[in-house]
Amino acid sequence: MNDSVDPLKNGVVLAEIGSHSNGPWCAKYGAGSALVVLGTFIVDARDDVPYPPDFVFKPGRENYGDYLNEHVVAARDSGAAVGVSVISVNLDDTIDFLLAAQQAGADYLSLCIHSSMEMFVSEGLGVALLQRENWPKLEEQVTTILEATDRLFIPKFGVSGGDDAEEAVEVMAAVGVSIFHINVGDAAGEHGSQVINRLRRRGRVLIIGGGIRTSQQACEVIAAGADAVAIASAAMDDPNLCGRIQATLPGR
Repeated sequence: MNDSVDPLKNGVVLAEIGSHSNGPWCAKYGAGSALVVLGTFIVDARDDVPYPPDFVFKPGRENYGDYLNEHVVAARDSGAAVGVSVISVNLDDTIDFLLAAQQAGADYLSLCIHSSMEMFVSEGLGVALLQRENWPKLEEQVTTILEATDRLFIPKFGVSGGDDAEEAVEVMAAVGVSIFHINVGDAAGEHGSQVINRLRRRGRVLIIGGGIRTSQQACEVIAAGADAVAIASAAMDDPNLCGRIQATLPGR
């Protein structure tokens, strides 16, 4: 697995927003950034998944292969690297979707550990993976993904400070995860800075998100110890926000 992470240093990441983050959306709102992320997609055999239908796929390459080919190419019009995020109840479905994304040309692959949907939490997945009692399953998930794919892997999750989620970074790092996309709430605030400082000692590369809307806030988050900043909902109000902030960050 390629472990070069320099392209994200001092970068802006257009984070995935389920119901919005398809290829054309990423190309428009992520123009000029370092990375845009498609998804998060759900792979599930049920017909009643409570999620935007355009982002839900039945298992099987025939159901999402062409879509990924089309939307990874479209997202690349942003000028950024392209990532793809997914979550499923079945690990085999997760792996197949990520392999299809890899084949479609995605540069980064992401597992959504940020979902609080009952269909995942009830299975010990999504945010439940961060709970200490589910760490064996977390280790299994990320280890299997790392062994099956050859793109850089980025788990995405949130922390509230001083909980199991922060320590779960070490669980994932121990099996080879080198990049983490973490929402820390008010990233540019004092609490966010404290959390970033603690995470800095645990993780190798940190993409930090949470309420970042200005270049000043992005610079403060980088100064606090983040390697890159993630922007999601704020970009919806300003298609040029990611590129404008990227232009202000040092070393880009």
